[in-house]
Amino acid sequence: MEGCMAVNAEGNSGGLALMWREGVKVTVQNHSKHHIDSLVCFYGQADPNLRKQSWDMIRKVKSTVKEGWIVGGDFNVILNNAEKEGGRRKPKSSMNDFCDILEEMLLVDVKTRNGWFTWTNNREGSNLIKERLDRFLISEDIIEKNAFSHYQGCAPF
Repeated sequence: MEGCMAVNAEGNSGGLALMWREGVKVTVQNHSKHHIDSLVCFYGQADPNLRKQSWDMIRKVKSTVKEGWIVGGDFNVILNNAEKEGGRRKPKSSMNDFCDILEEMLLVDVKTRNGWFTWTNNREGSNLIKERLDRFLISEDIIEKNAFSHYQGCAPF
């Protein structure tokens, strides 16, 4: 590995790392405790009451992007209840807010080929909760220029 950019965690949450191989040129344009701007590496607010700050960060970063962009990381939110197993259902308002920011920023959610859920509470039986919190989002202009076969927009509830 030739390079690395890291943002420290705060307690048990957060922390980001961007690593790249030899021969890959990476320029970190900007960073904060919630993002690294090259490929935008993102960590969303875990507290739903602070989530607007996450969406404002995405808007701020987007305002500096001149071409297509990719945002990847832990968004701490799901798009719909199909992205969650176990536990209480999530409020539609948080899912709607996430969907709205994707539409506003012209970002497309990319499906993974291997597995769906990216987080678990590590419990067993009826106490097990699994959610898809981590994902990559790709701007529509990149999708239009490239052949992507696995992506989805915001699904109706």
